[in-house]
Amino acid sequence: MSTATVFSPLAVGAGAAGTVVGRRDHLRLVVADERRAQPVPLHITRRGRLALTGTVALVLVLAFASLLSALGPAGASSAVVVEPGMTLTQLATEHLPEMPLSQAVTDIQRANKLSTTDIAVGQELVIPGR
Repeated sequence: MSTATVFSPLAVGAGAAGTVVGRRDHLRLVVADERRAQPVPLHITRRGRLALTGTVALVLVLAFASLLSALGPAGASSAVVVEPGMTLTQLATEHLPEMPLSQAVTDIQRANKLSTTDIAVGQELVIPGR
């Protein structure tokens, strides 16, 4: 398929004081291949290269840091099996003596995803690291 477009070449004539004298508009047949926009090569400025490099470096550093934190130990934690008569308060005073009692009990609850202070005999509880 082809398209007709208006082609208007201008020429500088010998008019008064160098005025531009236009010729008549001519119709020219344009082939479909000529109508397609030619791809423009990508040109990145120095600032753009710096921004792109910085962004890629930041993403790589954050990915590496998250990988290390996921693989590394979250702290030395131990497990305790609940025996008859044990409470979270007793476990907190025995295994986390350096912490305030309420904070130690809360940390044990969070580490084991407990919504209450109720524990069952034989239940294995994780004591979070210090």
